[in-house]
Amino acid sequence: MFVMPKPDAPTGGNRATCRHAQALAQMGYDAVVRIPNDKSPPRWFAHDAPIDAWAGPPAPDEILIISEDATPVLAACATLPNRKVIHCKNPYFAAAGALAALPPEVRGAYRHFIACSDLVAAWLARYFDHDVVGTVPSWVDGRVFRPREKARVIACMPRKRTLEAAAIRGMFERLNTAPGWTWDLIDGRPERETAEALGRAAVYLSLARFEGMSTSILEGMSSGCIVAGFTGIGAREYATPLNGLWVEEDDCEAAARALVRAVEIVEADGAEAALMRAAGRRTAAAWSEPAFLAALERFWREDMALAP
Repeated sequence: MFVMPKPDAPTGGNRATCRHAQALAQMGYDAVVRIPNDKSPPRWFAHDAPIDAWAGPPAPDEILIISEDATPVLAACATLPNRKVIHCKNPYFAAAGALAALPPEVRGAYRHFIACSDLVAAWLARYFDHDVVGTVPSWVDGRVFRPREKARVIACMPRKRTLEAAAIRGMFERLNTAPGWTWDLIDGRPERETAEALGRAAVYLSLARFEGMSTSILEGMSSGCIVAGFTGIGAREYATPLNGLWVEEDDCEAAARALVRAVEIVEADGAEAALMRAAGRRTAAAWSEPAFLAALERFWREDMALAP
């Protein structure tokens, strides 16, 4: 039973929860996402996850999968006899509150963890007592996030860095000499519209901040963008000089100059652009659905000793 207290929130965490439940159901597991009675299922992305309204306490044989940031749910479920698994997508949320904020005697009820990346798995193993820490990587749908006809557009998602976005844009406009470039701020759109915007954009400015692994960066790469900006720390697991123009966290001037360089690469339309796009798409392809499915099945069959 995947617990989703805020299904109306357009977050990558909710998308990951639905993907886990849908895949397990397709493997033959009796999996379901439970949401509050007064909430509607998430509809900003396509999925076939089985979803039910919360109807009283869980059955004794149900395994509870709870996100690392759902503090009230973690506190309420700690004394239940059910087996429990923490699904951790962001270590910074876990460290700032949620599981880390619980008293030690309550925290001890949670000893099984799913991490969205190896970097997050290593962090969990360092900071929490555990019996199992397994990596089930997030994945990017290359059928949805793919290149389309490119335009002189810089796409970005400024929700987590509104000040930085404005500062970078102001400096970029003073530094850039290439005409005809426009901006597309794509926060809050459904997945299909976001994919279309990234597919059309020639450049993606990464404004990632305190991420577990950052699917938005991988979506930009999968969409054929030249990517520049911040890794949000988590993306250091896969960010290289070949697949993006990366700068130190919070260095907005460096980000503006990297953005200018990205535009120059696109304008030149030569080998550098082709190689960087190819490296980005290879990186995104490594975070694939088959890798996710194999890791998900391995976690439940081997780490949790549970067959469908």
